[in-house]
This record gives sequence, structure tokens and C-alpha cells, in this order.
Amino acid sequence: MQNLEQVRARNALEFSREPLPGQQGGDVIKNIPHQIMNHGLLAVAAFGFAPNQQSVGKTFDAIAKHLADPSIGLLPPDKTDRHGLMQFLTDKATTSEALKLATAEAMAWLAYAKRFVKKA
Repeated sequence: MQNLEQVRARNALEFSREPLPGQQGGDVIKNIPHQIMNHGLLAVAAFGFAPNQQSVGKTFDAIAKHLADPSIGLLPPDKTDRHGLMQFLTDKATTSEALKLATAEAMAWLAYAKRFVKKA
């Protein structure tokens, strides 16, 4: 069985294999943790739906995939993109505790991702 650090690193490394699109590319991932701390996970994830924010959107697809990883289990296994992430975390049945856990885990994953992801 792997520990959380191994799972985070594995998923971040997998995400880093393809360069992020857009003018800022991989540089955008360095700003996401600060934005989450200032505005919250849901607000920053919503920003990733804008057509000119492809890098943010792809990053939140990867965050959702990580949170849905069976070793993490904070999202249902079928919620592996930003749409599923938002759908689950805004559902009336989802508690604020679930949002807090998802936010903390997303931040931990981002600590790895920002080291692996390079500008295209």
C-alpha cells in the first residue's frame, strides 16, 4: 500500500507529462495555490470554466482525477473532471467538511504538481 505522498507524487507526475496549453502554460499552476487560499477551491475551479483559461481548467481536471483516485477517495470514482468536481462539491448532500478535505488535498497535490509541470 502506498502512502499519500506517493499517491500525490504519482498523480502529479502523470499530469506533468503533457504541457499545459495557453500563453502562460505551466506558469499558471504556480498561482493556483495562492488563488485557492484567497478565494477558495470552488471559486478558482469556476475560473477554469472560462474559455481563455484552458490551463486552469486542465489543472482542475487533474485535481478532480486525483481526488477521485481510489487511494484518496474524496470524490466518487466517476467525478474525474472539473464538471464532476463542481457537481459533487456543490451538491446539497456534500458537507462543508468534505469541501475542506478536498481543498486540503488539492493543495497538497498542487505542491507536487507545481514542481513537476514545466512551461511549454
